[in-house]
Amino acid sequence: MKSTLVKHLCIVAAMIAFSGISSADLLLNDTWADGSRAETNLPNESAVWAGDSDIAVSTGSLQYGIAGYTDSHKLWTYFTPDGSPVSLDVGQQLIARIRFTPRGLYESDAENFRFGLFHDPTDPQVYADTDDDGGGSGDPWTDSTGYAVRLALSSGAGDNPQVGKRIDQANNSLLGSSGAYQWDSGGTDIANMTDGASYIASLVLDRMAADQMLVTFTLTDDAGGVLTTHSLADYDGLGDDPIWTQFDHLFFRFSSASGTADVIDFQNFMVEVVPEPATLGLLAFGGLLALRRRRN
Repeated sequence: MKSTLVKHLCIVAAMIAFSGISSADLLLNDTWADGSRAETNLPNESAVWAGDSDIAVSTGSLQYGIAGYTDSHKLWTYFTPDGSPVSLDVGQQLIARIRFTPRGLYESDAENFRFGLFHDPTDPQVYADTDDDGGGSGDPWTDSTGYAVRLALSSGAGDNPQVGKRIDQANNSLLGSSGAYQWDSGGTDIANMTDGASYIASLVLDRMAADQMLVTFTLTDDAGGVLTTHSLADYDGLGDDPIWTQFDHLFFRFSSASGTADVIDFQNFMVEVVPEPATLGLLAFGGLLALRRRRN
């Protein structure tokens, strides 16, 4: 019996160590199954807060309406408890996947759809609706750190997206000021999007080394076809700041309907941490060694 189990662990360990298989730690997987945005019960749901706009929540959908608006609007949630941000170690990835359907697209190059992963190191999480770019009274988000992407959702050929690192912690606008970021460009342009079709926007933070973070944005259609992808390589010192490694905040900013859509219909917010595959292999081999010791 023990011999069979040992052989089985050997096979599993080899598969993990050499095929790149990894196990993700799911932090958030909200589909609004209860038709409400008010509750937090991680990882299945987290309260969603917003600025002044039209929000309709139904089973499996959170619709954010901005038709006719020319000013900016915000939407955010948290994927860890207050005071317990994710700290990425070398070899780990933090992945955010957003499934959404734009309704009422425009033909525009305006990069009005923006979202990112952040952490505020000095203030508690903001649990109140506000349309303030700084997070409300006292501008608590001023010193937030993180990474973001800005892009145009367009029925025509939209400009390529830009991935950025927040470098100005004295700016009281979390995602409203382009000058608060070190932006990179050069990814592929976005092909024509289809009104009413479903898409997945992914933002992956990959800590490659102690002083290196690779930030990759990808937009795919519902069939898995890649519309655009782009990366920012953040080495220690980009913007005179170290790499950012702590996160608890998923934040969206829509500058206006043009370049976004009349309605953004969200079906899923998912955030997960993927550990280093080699670490999992060591854990499997550790279990194998423990069994051998017990056997002897």
